[in-house]
Amino acid sequence: MTERQAPIHVMESPPGARCTIDGRSYLYFGGTSYLGLHGHPEVIAAACEATRKYGIHSATSRSLYGNTPQVLAVERMAAEFFDLEGAFYFASGYASNAILLQTLAPHFDVLYLDESAHYSVAEAALAARLPLVRFRPRDAEDLQRGLRQHLGSKQRPLVLTDGVSSSLGCVAPVDRYCQVLEPYDGSAILVDDAHGLGVIGDNGRGTLEFWGRWSGAVNDDPAVADRPPGRLYVGGTLSKALGGFGGIVPGSAALLRRVRAATHYYEGASAPPTPAAAASARALELIRQHPELRLRLWENVRAVRNGLRQLGLSVDDSPAPIVPVQAGTAEDMQRLQVELQQRGIIVPYMAAYSGLGSAGALRVAVFATHTDDMIQQLLEALRRAL
Repeated sequence: MTERQAPIHVMESPPGARCTIDGRSYLYFGGTSYLGLHGHPEVIAAACEATRKYGIHSATSRSLYGNTPQVLAVERMAAEFFDLEGAFYFASGYASNAILLQTLAPHFDVLYLDESAHYSVAEAALAARLPLVRFRPRDAEDLQRGLRQHLGSKQRPLVLTDGVSSSLGCVAPVDRYCQVLEPYDGSAILVDDAHGLGVIGDNGRGTLEFWGRWSGAVNDDPAVADRPPGRLYVGGTLSKALGGFGGIVPGSAALLRRVRAATHYYEGASAPPTPAAAASARALELIRQHPELRLRLWENVRAVRNGLRQLGLSVDDSPAPIVPVQAGTAEDMQRLQVELQQRGIIVPYMAAYSGLGSAGALRVAVFATHTDDMIQQLLEALRRAL
Protein backbone atom coordinates (compact mmCIF):
# COMPACT_ATOMS: atom_id res chain seq x y z
CA MET A 1 0.00 0.00 0.00
CA THR A 2 1.45 3.37 -1.01
CA GLU A 3 1.39 6.45 1.15
CA ARG A 4 -1.35 7.92 -1.02
CA GLN A 5 -3.51 4.82 -0.53
CA ALA A 6 -3.04 4.68 3.25
CA PRO A 7 -6.33 4.59 5.17
CA ILE A 8 -7.54 7.74 6.88
CA HIS A 9 -8.00 7.16 10.61
CA VAL A 10 -10.38 9.29 12.65
CA MET A 11 -9.53 10.36 16.21
CA GLU A 12 -12.82 10.66 18.09
CA SER A 13 -11.52 11.91 21.45
CA PRO A 14 -8.91 14.37 22.74
CA PRO A 15 -5.35 13.10 22.28
CA GLY A 16 -4.02 11.43 25.40
CA ALA A 17 -2.78 8.22 26.94
CA ARG A 18 -6.05 6.56 25.95
CA CYS A 19 -7.83 7.58 22.75
CA THR A 20 -10.85 6.57 20.71
CA ILE A 21 -9.81 6.03 17.11
CA ASP A 22 -12.14 4.67 14.41
CA GLY A 23 -14.69 3.86 17.09
CA ARG A 24 -12.35 1.80 19.32
CA SER A 25 -10.54 2.71 22.53
CA TYR A 26 -6.75 2.28 22.41
CA LEU A 27 -3.71 2.88 24.55
CA TYR A 28 -2.11 5.65 22.55
CA PHE A 29 1.66 5.93 22.13
CA GLY A 30 1.54 8.24 19.12
CA GLY A 31 1.46 11.92 18.35
CA THR A 32 2.95 14.71 20.43
CA SER A 33 0.80 15.45 23.50
CA TYR A 34 3.85 14.85 25.69
CA LEU A 35 2.53 16.55 28.84
CA GLY A 36 -1.03 15.37 28.28
CA LEU A 37 -2.54 18.86 28.27
CA HIS A 38 -4.46 18.83 24.99
CA GLY A 39 -7.32 16.96 26.62
CA HIS A 40 -7.01 18.59 30.04
CA PRO A 41 -10.46 19.67 31.31
CA GLU A 42 -9.30 23.20 32.10
CA VAL A 43 -7.73 23.62 28.66
CA ILE A 44 -10.95 22.47 26.99
CA ALA A 45 -13.05 24.69 29.24
CA ALA A 46 -10.92 27.74 28.36
CA ALA A 47 -11.46 27.13 24.64
CA CYS A 48 -15.22 26.68 25.09
CA GLU A 49 -15.60 29.85 27.15
CA ALA A 50 -13.60 31.88 24.62
CA THR A 51 -15.71 30.55 21.76
CA ARG A 52 -18.93 31.60 23.46
CA LYS A 53 -17.61 35.04 24.36
CA TYR A 54 -15.47 35.97 21.34
CA GLY A 55 -16.43 33.63 18.51
CA ILE A 56 -13.94 31.73 16.42
CA HIS A 57 -11.72 34.58 15.29
CA SER A 58 -11.18 38.32 15.44
CA ALA A 59 -11.73 38.52 11.65
CA THR A 60 -8.98 41.06 11.02
CA SER A 61 -5.20 41.27 11.11
CA ARG A 62 -3.27 41.99 14.29
CA SER A 63 -2.04 45.31 12.94
CA LEU A 64 -5.65 46.58 13.05
CA TYR A 65 -8.08 45.29 15.69
CA GLY A 66 -7.27 41.57 15.78
CA ASN A 67 -5.48 41.37 19.14
CA THR A 68 -7.95 39.45 21.28
CA PRO A 69 -7.19 39.19 25.02
CA GLN A 70 -6.40 35.50 24.57
CA VAL A 71 -3.77 36.08 21.87
CA LEU A 72 -2.08 38.72 24.02
CA ALA A 73 -2.26 36.42 27.05
CA VAL A 74 -0.37 33.72 25.18
CA GLU A 75 2.44 36.15 24.37
CA ARG A 76 2.59 37.42 27.94
CA MET A 77 2.64 33.92 29.45
CA ALA A 78 5.15 32.65 26.92
CA ALA A 79 7.48 35.54 27.80
CA GLU A 80 7.16 34.58 31.48
CA PHE A 81 7.72 30.89 30.77
CA PHE A 82 10.87 31.58 28.74
CA ASP A 83 12.02 34.46 30.98
CA LEU A 84 12.43 36.81 28.02
CA GLU A 85 11.03 40.26 27.28
CA GLY A 86 8.21 39.21 24.97
CA ALA A 87 6.93 36.72 22.42
CA PHE A 88 5.28 36.60 19.01
CA TYR A 89 2.37 34.17 18.65
CA PHE A 90 1.14 33.11 15.20
CA ALA A 91 -1.03 30.48 13.60
CA SER A 92 1.40 27.63 12.94
CA GLY A 93 4.69 26.46 14.40
CA TYR A 94 5.70 25.29 10.93
CA ALA A 95 6.21 28.96 10.08
CA SER A 96 8.56 29.72 12.99
CA ASN A 97 11.70 28.92 11.00
CA ALA A 98 10.58 31.00 8.02
CA ILE A 99 9.70 33.93 10.28
CA LEU A 100 13.01 33.84 12.13
CA LEU A 101 15.15 33.16 9.08
CA GLN A 102 13.56 35.97 7.10
CA THR A 103 14.41 38.24 10.00
CA LEU A 104 17.96 36.96 10.43
CA ALA A 105 19.02 36.44 6.79
CA PRO A 106 20.32 40.02 6.18
CA HIS A 107 22.81 39.53 9.03
CA PHE A 108 24.42 36.32 7.69
CA ASP A 109 26.21 35.16 4.56
CA VAL A 110 26.11 31.34 4.47
CA LEU A 111 23.59 28.85 5.90
CA TYR A 112 24.70 25.48 7.31
CA LEU A 113 21.84 22.98 7.42
CA ASP A 114 21.69 19.66 9.27
CA GLU A 115 20.60 17.44 6.38
CA SER A 116 18.12 15.56 8.61
CA ALA A 117 16.39 18.71 9.90
CA HIS A 118 12.63 18.96 9.70
CA TYR A 119 10.98 19.94 6.42
CA SER A 120 10.07 23.35 7.82
CA VAL A 121 13.75 24.12 8.45
CA ALA A 122 14.85 22.98 4.99
CA GLU A 123 12.09 24.90 3.23
CA ALA A 124 12.87 28.07 5.18
CA ALA A 125 16.56 27.69 4.27
CA LEU A 126 15.79 27.43 0.57
CA ALA A 127 13.46 30.44 0.70
CA ALA A 128 16.21 32.57 2.29
CA ARG A 129 18.21 32.48 -0.98
CA LEU A 130 21.58 32.42 0.74
CA PRO A 131 24.40 29.97 -0.08
CA LEU A 132 23.49 26.67 1.58
CA VAL A 133 25.87 23.99 2.86
CA ARG A 134 24.51 20.74 4.29
CA PHE A 135 26.27 18.73 6.99
CA ARG A 136 25.68 15.23 8.32
CA PRO A 137 23.04 14.80 11.02
CA ARG A 138 24.18 16.07 14.43
CA ASP A 139 27.82 15.88 13.30
CA ALA A 140 29.82 18.78 14.70
CA GLU A 141 33.01 17.60 12.98
CA ASP A 142 31.32 17.62 9.57
CA LEU A 143 29.97 21.09 10.32
CA GLN A 144 33.51 22.19 11.15
CA ARG A 145 34.80 20.79 7.84
CA GLY A 146 32.05 22.62 5.97
CA LEU A 147 32.95 25.90 7.65
CA ARG A 148 36.59 25.52 6.68
CA GLN A 149 35.79 24.56 3.09
CA HIS A 150 32.93 26.88 2.19
CA LEU A 151 33.06 29.99 4.39
CA GLY A 152 34.91 32.98 2.99
CA SER A 153 36.92 35.49 4.93
CA LYS A 154 34.73 37.60 7.24
CA GLN A 155 31.57 35.78 6.15
CA ARG A 156 29.04 35.08 8.89
CA PRO A 157 27.60 31.54 9.18
CA LEU A 158 24.17 30.63 10.50
CA VAL A 159 23.69 26.98 11.53
CA LEU A 160 20.17 25.51 11.18
CA THR A 161 19.14 22.44 13.16
CA ASP A 162 16.32 20.68 14.95
CA GLY A 163 16.63 20.73 18.72
CA VAL A 164 15.01 17.32 19.20
CA SER A 165 14.55 15.12 16.14
CA SER A 166 10.84 14.63 15.48
CA SER A 167 11.32 11.02 14.40
CA LEU A 168 14.43 9.81 16.28
CA GLY A 169 14.11 11.74 19.54
CA CYS A 170 17.82 12.55 19.68
CA VAL A 171 19.01 15.95 20.90
CA ALA A 172 21.23 18.08 18.66
CA PRO A 173 24.72 18.69 20.12
CA VAL A 174 24.23 22.44 20.29
CA ASP A 175 27.01 22.76 22.87
CA ARG A 176 29.47 21.28 20.35
CA TYR A 177 28.15 23.53 17.60
CA CYS A 178 28.81 26.53 19.85
CA GLN A 179 32.39 25.37 20.36
CA VAL A 180 32.88 24.90 16.62
CA LEU A 181 31.60 28.43 15.94
CA GLU A 182 33.86 30.17 18.47
CA PRO A 183 36.46 31.25 15.85
CA TYR A 184 33.79 32.79 13.58
CA ASP A 185 32.72 36.33 14.42
CA GLY A 186 29.07 37.03 13.74
CA SER A 187 28.14 33.33 13.77
CA ALA A 188 24.85 32.01 15.15
CA ILE A 189 22.64 28.93 15.51
CA LEU A 190 18.90 28.75 14.79
CA VAL A 191 17.14 25.85 16.55
CA ASP A 192 13.73 24.50 15.58
CA ASP A 193 12.73 23.27 19.04
CA ALA A 194 9.18 22.10 18.32
CA HIS A 195 9.78 18.81 20.18
CA GLY A 196 12.06 20.20 22.89
CA LEU A 197 10.09 23.13 24.30
CA GLY A 198 8.23 22.11 27.42
CA VAL A 199 9.96 18.72 27.49
CA ILE A 200 13.66 19.01 28.28
CA GLY A 201 15.71 21.46 30.31
CA ASP A 202 15.28 22.09 34.03
CA ASN A 203 12.45 24.57 33.43
CA GLY A 204 11.21 23.01 30.20
CA ARG A 205 12.77 25.67 27.98
CA GLY A 206 14.10 23.05 25.61
CA THR A 207 17.33 22.11 23.93
CA LEU A 208 19.29 25.26 24.75
CA GLU A 209 18.47 24.95 28.44
CA PHE A 210 19.27 21.23 28.34
CA TRP A 211 22.82 22.11 27.24
CA GLY A 212 23.12 24.95 29.79
CA ARG A 213 22.93 27.60 27.06
CA TRP A 214 19.71 29.39 28.00
CA SER A 215 20.09 33.05 28.96
CA GLY A 216 18.56 36.44 28.37
CA ALA A 217 20.72 36.67 25.24
CA VAL A 218 18.68 33.97 23.45
CA ASN A 219 16.70 35.52 20.56
CA ASP A 220 18.38 38.89 20.94
CA ASP A 221 18.74 41.60 18.31
CA PRO A 222 20.94 40.24 15.47
CA ALA A 223 22.14 43.75 14.62
CA VAL A 224 23.99 44.22 17.91
CA ALA A 225 27.66 44.01 16.98
CA ASP A 226 29.34 43.21 20.30
CA ARG A 227 27.79 39.80 20.88
CA PRO A 228 30.15 36.78 21.09
CA PRO A 229 30.23 34.18 18.29
CA GLY A 230 27.57 31.50 18.38
CA ARG A 231 24.59 33.60 19.42
CA LEU A 232 21.43 31.54 19.76
CA TYR A 233 17.96 31.73 18.21
CA VAL A 234 15.01 29.42 18.75
CA GLY A 235 11.42 29.02 17.63
CA GLY A 236 8.80 26.39 18.18
CA THR A 237 5.18 25.52 18.62
CA LEU A 238 2.52 25.29 21.30
CA SER A 239 0.86 22.33 19.57
CA LYS A 240 3.09 19.65 21.09
CA ALA A 241 4.29 19.52 24.71
CA LEU A 242 3.05 23.03 25.47
CA GLY A 243 -0.53 21.86 25.16
CA GLY A 244 -2.10 24.36 22.79
CA PHE A 245 -1.82 25.36 19.17
CA GLY A 246 0.17 27.81 17.04
CA GLY A 247 3.75 28.94 16.66
CA ILE A 248 5.80 30.87 19.20
CA VAL A 249 8.97 32.97 19.00
CA PRO A 250 9.98 34.40 22.40
CA GLY A 251 12.70 36.99 22.54
CA SER A 252 13.92 40.49 23.23
CA ALA A 253 11.74 43.47 22.41
CA ALA A 254 14.30 44.49 19.77
CA LEU A 255 14.17 41.11 18.01
CA LEU A 256 10.37 41.07 18.04
CA ARG A 257 10.27 44.53 16.45
CA ARG A 258 12.54 43.20 13.71
CA VAL A 259 10.35 40.11 13.24
CA ARG A 260 7.27 42.25 12.67
CA ALA A 261 9.15 44.55 10.28
CA ALA A 262 10.90 41.81 8.29
CA THR A 263 7.89 39.57 7.67
CA HIS A 264 4.20 40.12 7.02
CA TYR A 265 2.87 37.55 9.48
CA TYR A 266 1.76 40.28 11.88
CA GLU A 267 -0.21 42.51 9.54
CA GLY A 268 -0.84 40.11 6.65
CA ALA A 269 -1.82 36.82 8.31
CA SER A 270 -4.77 36.07 10.52
CA ALA A 271 -4.12 35.75 14.23
CA PRO A 272 -4.50 32.30 15.79
CA PRO A 273 -8.17 31.42 16.41
CA THR A 274 -9.33 32.81 19.74
CA PRO A 275 -10.40 29.44 21.22
CA ALA A 276 -6.99 27.96 20.37
CA ALA A 277 -5.30 30.97 21.97
CA ALA A 278 -7.41 30.61 25.13
CA ALA A 279 -6.53 26.92 25.37
CA SER A 280 -2.86 27.69 24.78
CA ALA A 281 -2.79 30.38 27.47
CA ARG A 282 -4.37 28.04 30.02
CA ALA A 283 -1.94 25.25 29.08
CA LEU A 284 1.01 27.59 29.62
CA GLU A 285 -0.38 28.42 33.06
CA LEU A 286 -0.71 24.74 33.91
CA ILE A 287 2.86 24.00 32.84
CA ARG A 288 4.20 26.67 35.19
CA GLN A 289 1.93 25.60 38.04
CA HIS A 290 2.65 21.89 37.71
CA PRO A 291 6.36 21.14 37.07
CA GLU A 292 5.60 17.61 38.31
CA LEU A 293 4.11 16.93 34.86
CA ARG A 294 7.58 17.26 33.37
CA LEU A 295 9.11 15.13 36.14
CA ARG A 296 6.54 12.41 35.52
CA LEU A 297 7.26 12.56 31.80
CA TRP A 298 10.98 12.04 32.45
CA GLU A 299 10.22 9.03 34.65
CA ASN A 300 8.05 7.52 31.93
CA VAL A 301 10.69 8.13 29.26
CA ARG A 302 13.29 6.30 31.36
CA ALA A 303 10.89 3.41 31.98
CA VAL A 304 10.10 2.98 28.29
CA ARG A 305 13.72 3.23 27.16
CA ASN A 306 14.94 0.80 29.83
CA GLY A 307 12.12 -1.62 29.05
CA LEU A 308 12.90 -1.59 25.34
CA ARG A 309 16.57 -2.29 26.06
CA GLN A 310 15.55 -5.31 28.14
CA LEU A 311 13.72 -6.58 25.05
CA GLY A 312 17.03 -6.47 23.17
CA LEU A 313 16.25 -3.33 21.18
CA SER A 314 18.86 -0.66 20.53
CA VAL A 315 17.71 2.52 22.31
CA ASP A 316 19.83 5.55 23.12
CA ASP A 317 19.82 7.66 26.28
CA SER A 318 18.00 10.72 24.97
CA PRO A 319 15.72 12.44 27.50
CA ALA A 320 13.17 13.16 24.79
CA PRO A 321 9.77 11.38 24.75
CA ILE A 322 10.22 10.13 21.18
CA VAL A 323 11.62 6.59 21.04
CA PRO A 324 12.13 4.98 17.62
CA VAL A 325 11.87 1.21 17.43
CA GLN A 326 13.71 -0.18 14.42
CA ALA A 327 13.32 -3.93 14.22
CA GLY A 328 13.89 -5.73 10.93
CA THR A 329 12.55 -4.60 7.59
CA ALA A 330 9.80 -2.11 6.82
CA GLU A 331 7.44 -5.05 6.36
CA ASP A 332 8.44 -6.46 9.77
CA MET A 333 7.66 -3.15 11.46
CA GLN A 334 4.36 -2.77 9.66
CA ARG A 335 3.38 -6.21 10.93
CA LEU A 336 4.39 -5.15 14.44
CA GLN A 337 2.18 -2.07 14.15
CA VAL A 338 -0.80 -4.20 13.06
CA GLU A 339 -0.27 -6.75 15.84
CA LEU A 340 0.01 -4.04 18.50
CA GLN A 341 -3.14 -2.40 17.20
CA GLN A 342 -4.96 -5.74 17.38
CA ARG A 343 -3.90 -5.86 21.04
CA GLY A 344 -5.39 -2.40 21.61
CA ILE A 345 -2.19 -0.33 21.44
CA ILE A 346 -1.41 2.35 18.87
CA VAL A 347 2.25 2.82 17.95
CA PRO A 348 2.49 4.49 14.53
CA TYR A 349 4.83 3.15 11.87
CA MET A 350 6.52 5.97 9.95
CA ALA A 351 7.67 4.88 6.51
CA ALA A 352 9.33 8.12 5.56
CA TYR A 353 9.97 11.28 7.54
CA SER A 354 12.76 13.75 8.10
CA GLY A 355 15.64 11.98 9.82
CA LEU A 356 14.49 8.42 9.14
CA GLY A 357 16.22 5.88 6.93
CA SER A 358 14.54 4.01 4.11
CA ALA A 359 13.10 1.30 6.37
CA GLY A 360 11.34 3.79 8.62
CA ALA A 361 10.56 3.08 12.27
CA LEU A 362 7.88 2.54 14.83
CA ARG A 363 7.67 5.85 16.69
CA VAL A 364 6.82 5.41 20.36
CA ALA A 365 5.61 8.68 21.89
CA VAL A 366 5.69 8.84 25.69
CA PHE A 367 3.28 11.04 27.67
CA ALA A 368 3.28 12.25 31.24
CA THR A 369 -0.23 10.78 31.49
CA HIS A 370 0.86 7.21 30.71
CA THR A 371 0.63 5.11 33.86
CA ASP A 372 3.12 2.44 34.90
CA ASP A 373 0.52 -0.19 33.96
CA MET A 374 0.10 1.28 30.46
CA ILE A 375 3.85 1.22 29.90
CA GLN A 376 4.04 -2.40 31.05
CA GLN A 377 1.19 -3.30 28.68
CA LEU A 378 3.13 -1.75 25.81
CA LEU A 379 6.35 -3.57 26.70
CA GLU A 380 4.58 -6.91 27.17
CA ALA A 381 2.76 -6.57 23.84
CA LEU A 382 6.05 -5.75 22.11
CA ARG A 383 7.74 -8.70 23.78
CA ARG A 384 5.10 -11.08 22.46
CA ALA A 385 5.09 -9.54 19.02
CA LEU A 386 8.88 -9.61 18.72
